Amino acid sequence: MVDISNLQELERYLAEKEYITEGDGHRIHYCKGGVSGTVVFVDRGEKTPMIVKQALAQLKTKEVWECDPNRMGVEYDSNRIYHELMPDNAPEVYFYDEENYIYGREAVPDDCSMWKADLMSGLLDFEVARKSIETLVTVHNRCANDETIAGRFADKGIFYNLRIDPYIHFTVGKHPEYKAQAEAVIDKMMNSAITLVHGDYSPKNIMVVGRGISVLDYEVAHYGHPAFDLAFFTNHFILKSVRFPEYSGAFLAMLRYMLRIYFGRMDFMDKAEMEETTVRTLALLLLARVDGKSPVEYLVGDDEKQQRVRDIVSRVVRENAVTFDHVLRIVEEEEKGADK
Repeated sequence: MVDISNLQELERYLAEKEYITEGDGHRIHYCKGGVSGTVVFVDRGEKTPMIVKQALAQLKTKEVWECDPNRMGVEYDSNRIYHELMPDNAPEVYFYDEENYIYGREAVPDDCSMWKADLMSGLLDFEVARKSIETLVTVHNRCANDETIAGRFADKGIFYNLRIDPYIHFTVGKHPEYKAQAEAVIDKMMNSAITLVHGDYSPKNIMVVGRGISVLDYEVAHYGHPAFDLAFFTNHFILKSVRFPEYSGAFLAMLRYMLRIYFGRMDFMDKAEMEETTVRTLALLLLARVDGKSPVEYLVGDDEKQQRVRDIVSRVVRENAVTFDHVLRIVEEEEKGADK
């Protein structure tokens, strides 16, 4: 099997596929971060730069975390759908090598920034927020009730291994008081077939280009319940409001703005059911980012803020919250309580 973490192997591989040539002035840069595989940026001189990815069977985490490397094929196909539906907001795909689990796509421009980094620096661009939530709701709307897409993404094995097990099963093992809620959410996530679910829709995977966006990292895509996407996405804004109490009002205002757009445009299922399922899933994902296999790095070591997240989750579950208005009111009240 080709190992693209070996530079000589990678260059030989790309040359054989004619994506690079000896005299084109190409440069190869290995990207840091991420736990699921090897990611390489290939500057191809006058040609459009590209990203080449290869999945790992054992992820680079302290805890044992294994997953089918054929998720690169899932990423290729789901990225292609996003590009077809929202060509300005998702990169073009080039190839997928099923034998070696290698996938190639257009790279985002050098001058792009990760939306997560912008948010962490206090830069909250509502135009970027609008495009991000519009992309998500458009894909959800357009892919709902599509038998062809449903068939291609019917396998939820990768989703289970990379999301349900480490984010919910593992976390509830530490918090058995949420077992009933977790079982209900898992049942919906694993047994629903409503639309194409990205599975990793977050500011970390949205690159900002000027005031445009490029959505990346589709390897957890499946045909399931879209509440997972909306919960996974909104989770990050609540966590950042906890991390940066001085910006909390701004993060929650941006979140409310995006939720109005999403629920104003979604047309593929009952909105109240979608909101309730999203909120119940969100509570578990919030807890997972402090006590799961993949805790959010900007709260690690801050016991007070981690406990605030646990307190928010406790109230959401205890008060049986089923709307975002209720959840965000709890977040605001907990923030005010912490200021006293």
